[in-house]
Amino acid sequence: QIPLPDGPPPTTATPVKSNGCRNLMIGCGCLAAVAIPITLAGTIWAVFNWRFMLAQTGTLVIKTAIRELQIPPDQRQRINQRIDQLAQQYTDGDLSGEQLGQIVENITTGPLLPAGSALVVERQYLDDSGLDATEKEAARQAIQRFAYGSLNESIPADTFSEVLDTISDTDGPEGQRTFRQSLSDDELRGFIAAAMEAADAAGVPTEVPDVNFADEFDKAVDEALDPATRSP
Repeated sequence: QIPLPDGPPPTTATPVKSNGCRNLMIGCGCLAAVAIPITLAGTIWAVFNWRFMLAQTGTLVIKTAIRELQIPPDQRQRINQRIDQLAQQYTDGDLSGEQLGQIVENITTGPLLPAGSALVVERQYLDDSGLDATEKEAARQAIQRFAYGSLNESIPADTFSEVLDTISDTDGPEGQRTFRQSLSDDELRGFIAAAMEAADAAGVPTEVPDVNFADEFDKAVDEALDPATRSP
């Protein structure tokens, strides 16, 4: 964890691989470059409003990630409300830079987003596939178990990534994951089989509860603010 400074942010930042704070700082630099004219007035505004800028950038980072999951609207609305609340707390000085950075890191590097990405498979590939009704039902169960196993971390992160590698690609210096535009039915069956095998190996129950992403988001935030609340 690289704490964010409590003073005005530096003009440059050294990238740190796979770190929520890094994403936050890069976003802030891009925002400043695009939105703030390089004038004396703009510089003064930036100095006195850096907390607002940083809060808005952190909000954008997390909201963008959550939007990509296409979770139920009521859950997304609840998450966005919590994000806005956190941004306001940071702007007001009630939340430290280190706390904000830890929240971003918990969300962007924890199990919440991977679990959501597993469910994307159902909407992006399964619904319009050529699999018959019986196969689709079995696939939905396998995907739910796979996502649940990621969320409670019974499925190791490396195993989870290996399964997603069957339907997505990682590239770029940060290893960004990009889901393929389309899959053949055989490719989809291969992913489902791998997901089921991972869930079985992790001992994930056959029937698992639906994931409430708003609850899980609140949990990740609370754990960032008070590590003592983290489940064993």
